[in-house]
Amino acid sequence: MMLARPQDKCKANSMVRGALGIVVGAIAWMVAFFAVARLLFLMSPAYAAHAQTWMSAQVYEFTAPESGFHVLLWILAEIFAGWLTVVIAKRREASWILAALIGLYMAFMHLYYVWDSFPWWYNLAVVIPVVPAVLFGGKLAGRFARPSPTVAAG
Repeated sequence: MMLARPQDKCKANSMVRGALGIVVGAIAWMVAFFAVARLLFLMSPAYAAHAQTWMSAQVYEFTAPESGFHVLLWILAEIFAGWLTVVIAKRREASWILAALIGLYMAFMHLYYVWDSFPWWYNLAVVIPVVPAVLFGGKLAGRFARPSPTVAAG
């Protein structure tokens, strides 16, 4: 019978933390956006009416300032998701994976799937900052991360 070496257990634990961080970060990204948007519903009846029109009829009636606020909400949600991912995973590399996943998802959604439903500038403004915002959030949480192992030159 072979006993598990301590470094094997540590590596497995690190992989589980990394995967958990990515999953929780992705969920937090969506929840954060919709929670803040919901607060805006309560503060602005006009915004709530535009949101209801979008949800029921897929008709985009948001004003430019409201759209700009959406972009800001997405960026804040992405920063939060990157930060939370690194805090849980304790590795900044987890934020790289999350940034790639969210970036690919948002690129598909806004550059293909809903491109005709939103103004072109809004689609680009939502997609372009995704990866940098998630990575920035991960960098902000850097003090929670372990240093990456260095590979010795051989």
